Amino acid sequence: MRPRIGYKKLAAVGVAAVVGVASTIALTSGSASASPVFGYSGYSYGTDVETGLANSGPQVVSKFGCTTDATKADKNDLATANVNEQAIARTVKTDTHAFNDKSGTGVTSTATAADVKVGNLLTLTGVKTTTTARYSKGQLSYTGDTSFAGVKIGNIAVPSLLKPGPNTKVAVPGLGYIVLNRVGGVKTASGIYSYAQAVVVHATVKNQFIPQGVDVAVLKTRAEISKPATALVIGSAYGTQAKADKLVVSGPTSLQTTCQGTEGKTVRVAVGELNIPKVAYVGGVYTTKNGAIGENKSYIDFSSHVAGVKVGNLSIGAIESKASAWKTKDGKAGVSSSSSIASIKVGNKTYPVKTGENATLDIPGVAKLTFNQVMRQKRYIEVNALVIDVYSLNTKVIVGHSAAGVVS
Repeated sequence: MRPRIGYKKLAAVGVAAVVGVASTIALTSGSASASPVFGYSGYSYGTDVETGLANSGPQVVSKFGCTTDATKADKNDLATANVNEQAIARTVKTDTHAFNDKSGTGVTSTATAADVKVGNLLTLTGVKTTTTARYSKGQLSYTGDTSFAGVKIGNIAVPSLLKPGPNTKVAVPGLGYIVLNRVGGVKTASGIYSYAQAVVVHATVKNQFIPQGVDVAVLKTRAEISKPATALVIGSAYGTQAKADKLVVSGPTSLQTTCQGTEGKTVRVAVGELNIPKVAYVGGVYTTKNGAIGENKSYIDFSSHVAGVKVGNLSIGAIESKASAWKTKDGKAGVSSSSSIASIKVGNKTYPVKTGENATLDIPGVAKLTFNQVMRQKRYIEVNALVIDVYSLNTKVIVGHSAAGVVS
């Protein structure tokens, strides 16, 4: 889990009468019906720090997501993948590709490395891991596996681990333990995804190579295929995000995304009141998503809810946004969005909440506010309930983001 910004209890901003705005687009197709499509996504990473280090994200990345293109592919090569300034994996190659052949349709993700080393504590050579998610003859299945040309723990060779069984746990003196060939798959009503990781290093004791308490996945792969559906669903929702110029000051809060929907169940993600250092105080945030893909209809609904925001002496009441998209097998489709803001105050002065799309309010010396910021593409809509451009901080705060679309 990535480190999150600190939380701070605040008094919720009072709510006045809500002013709402909405927009809707109806899209239709000339064809009487549309053929079902498959959804493909996957990735391969050289290394990925799973806990403890904020600045060590995935390296040597090959990936794609939410596509209906069975020829989609991505590759990446890099001499080394570093974690904590240590060269963990050398001569790394990653490959992720979709396929549609006599074996079925699906995604295969593969990662290889000439060697993986953690100082003199662990040496793995000739490492390869791969996973495949497949749909064939109406059935979903997956495979995943890892193999090694050589395994040494300390200075001791361990030939029994060259082809380890799934999720093999091994103690490594001076480091903690490792899990070799971590594999698995999850099947839902919408499709299946599988994963395979060559080795996951758990640094449970103090050492000079990886900070204690940090987990590192080396050669990490994932493959996903959906069942035939009239369309894929895409989108996202989050409560707030702050940027100074092009630098992200605070990442999306309560972020949710999708590719296959939620099987018609509402998924809610919430955080308590929080502090974006030197920028804003934010009330409680929660987002929801609900959707499904199917041969008759695919749909997705996202919503974002923020109790209130304070930026300096600017106070914004409760903020909400919603975005929806759908498509039926007869080719009809549509998207819609809405947003609302309860109140705006600077000190004791109340300002009107403007209606309509992309309306703006300039508060001299404080901020520029953009209400109901809507962006559209074919069968996709994105709405930000409020965008605050803070003059004194040269910072943009997005509040109440929702987006939804269908891909076919």
